Order: sequence, then C-alpha cells, then structure tokens
Amino acid sequence: MKYNVLIIEDEKNQAELISKILSKKGFNALAAASKKAALEAVSKNRIDLILCDYKLPDATGLDVIKEIGGINPEITIIVMTAFGDVDIAVSCLKNGAADFLTKPLDLEELDRVIFKLLRNKMLVEEVNQLRRDVQSAYSAQNICGTNPKFMNEVQKAVKASQTASSVLIRGESGTGKEVFANLIHYNSDRKNMAYIKVNCSAIPEDLIESELFGHLKGSFTGAYSEKIGKFEAADGGTLFLDEIGEMSMGMQAKVLRAIQEREIEPVGSLKPKKINVRLIFATNIDLETAVKNQKFREDLYYRINAITISLPPLRERKEDIALLLKYFINKFNISLGRAVKEISSDALDRLIKYPWPGNIRELQNIVENTMVLMNPEDDAIYSRNLPEKITSHKIPGAHHGPEGI
Repeated sequence: MKYNVLIIEDEKNQAELISKILSKKGFNALAAASKKAALEAVSKNRIDLILCDYKLPDATGLDVIKEIGGINPEITIIVMTAFGDVDIAVSCLKNGAADFLTKPLDLEELDRVIFKLLRNKMLVEEVNQLRRDVQSAYSAQNICGTNPKFMNEVQKAVKASQTASSVLIRGESGTGKEVFANLIHYNSDRKNMAYIKVNCSAIPEDLIESELFGHLKGSFTGAYSEKIGKFEAADGGTLFLDEIGEMSMGMQAKVLRAIQEREIEPVGSLKPKKINVRLIFATNIDLETAVKNQKFREDLYYRINAITISLPPLRERKEDIALLLKYFINKFNISLGRAVKEISSDALDRLIKYPWPGNIRELQNIVENTMVLMNPEDDAIYSRNLPEKITSHKIPGAHHGPEGI
C-alpha cells in the first residue's frame, strides 16, 4: 500500500523539494499552502501522514494539529519549526504531534522520522487487521451447526460474552470447548486485551501454583528470577482454565480465593496483588460426581458454575456432520494444496453412522488423514479413501456394494 503524505507549506520551492524527495521514496505526495487548503485535502483524500510548517498564512501548526486531530486522530502529524523554537515544538507534541523537525530540513533526519512513524503505523494497522481477522474467525456465524441443542449453546455463549460472569464449558474431549472459549472472549468487551489459556492437566502439581500465580526470585529451589503468573498476565483480559476438574483439592482452594477476593499472592510473597480477570473454565469430567467423591470442592463448583455451556457429543448431532465435513475439506484444500470438491454418498453415510468417540477433533483428523493419503488428482472422497476404522465399522442393516468411481 502506498502511503499518502500531505505537505502543508506556503513556501512553494520548499513544498516542491519535499514532494520530490517523498515521491522518490515511493510516497504519494500532496501539497497545501494553507490550513484551509489542508482541510480540503484531508476531506477529499486518505491522508496517512502530514508534514506541517508551523507558520502558515491563515494559522499556526498548533491550530492545524488541533483541528485535524479532531477530524481524524489517526493521521500522524510532524511539525516543521524554525531552528531553536523548542517551546513551540514541545507545545505541538503535547497537543498531538508525533514528532517535529527543525528548518532548514536535514533530509536524512526527514527520512528517518517518516520511516519510523509510518513503520509504527503499519505495525498498528497489521495488529488491528489481525484482531479483526481473529474476531471474525471466532464469530458465532462461523460455527458449523444446525442441531437445536448445539445452536442453543452457541446463543448462550454469545449472551455470556456480553457479561463479566465466569463461564463453565462442559463437554467430552474434542467437542470444541476451546472454540467456545474463543468465541466468548473475542465477542466480549475484553477482545483487545490479553487472552491467556492454561491446560491444568498438563502442568505438574508442584509447578501449577507458580504457573498460575507467579513467584518471587529465590522463593523456592530453581526460582532464579521473578515470574509473572497466568492470572497476572491476563489482567484486564480473559483467563481460560481448561481441564479444571484435574486440579488438586489444595490448588482448587487457592483458585477459589483468587476468584472470591479478586487478588493473588505470588509464591514467596506476603503482599497480595489485585487482578481484574474474566474467567472461563472447561472440563470433560462430571463435576457433580467429583464433588460427591470429594475430588472437587463444592464451593468452587458453585463459584464457577454461574453460566454453564454444555456441548453435545458429535454422535448426538449427526445432522451437522455434512457441514463439518465441508468446512474441513475446504480448510485442508488450502493447507494441502488439494481440490477436493465433494464426498460420495456412501462415504458420507459411513461417516454419519460412525459413533465418533473422539468427536469433532477425531472427524478433523480423519479428513486430514484421508486427504493426505488420497491421490492428488482425486476431486472427491470415496469410501475406499477412508481409514479402516471407518470402513470396518459395522452399520446395522447396511449392505454396501462396490462403490463407483
């Protein structure tokens, strides 16, 4: 993308010189000799950066900064001042100028300042675009499904995202609990803040307190430096604690305190830290049974159970398999460089009638495995392409003959 730079300078020769320099650097250079002409240029063009002389026939650079800043604060403004006008430069910076240059201009300095500011602008634009892409990817519209029970949980997740309440997502392994956690975060008012994910079952028992709450240097053997925990890293944003049911009773008590008090104590510290974190929990175990068996704290269970989302297993939403297959085929067409257009009716029938103990994750793996191993020129998936565990699964009352090519 070519950046548009507006030069506000009433000295014609100076404006032409700067325009030539910027044009050689690959910028689109526009010129205005007054504040009035500059405002007209801003109203008619996308302006990324402005080089503004402080002394203009109808205004000062400070006037330009205030007026254009009110119209479009995204425009980066550099003020050009006479040598020695330090007070003027400081005033401009305080009122929104990104930088200033002294006249007569040092062309190398001009190049350096413009490159620095536009590079920062480019990075900000890239980050914002990535955020928009991620938010779009995790919108409710991109979740595949028509099953009434499943779609009810989608709507519940969307409503939950508009609150600050804790959410408990329940479901078998592979049902998409993390996808729902993503949906809740990226549709909330914390979507531009930190989003930290922790798999509680993957962290050794002797390290989980330090991982969640952090520690001070020297607080235990091996603590060679201070460490920020996941709760503090997620401050202002969202913390997703997956497999919460695998956490020990002792650690559950500490998590409960953090939730209730909205504060944490790093290992080795006597001073608590206040935190502002939106919590999402997920589990694939029956927490009620765990509470009865004294493997999960009853008080923590009720604390995290403010809003519950229960995801049905894939075997209970068979009508969604065709949609999911289409989604995964399109996904792996892109990543594998394939051009698979369809799946045969016999192959689809076998996939629909398979019990899917691994749920959506297993379905995704099956599609990827099938597309990797099938002939590159094939544009359809047939039963013969499917893994043996699918083709050997007995379908009651079914009699499959040879499938056409």
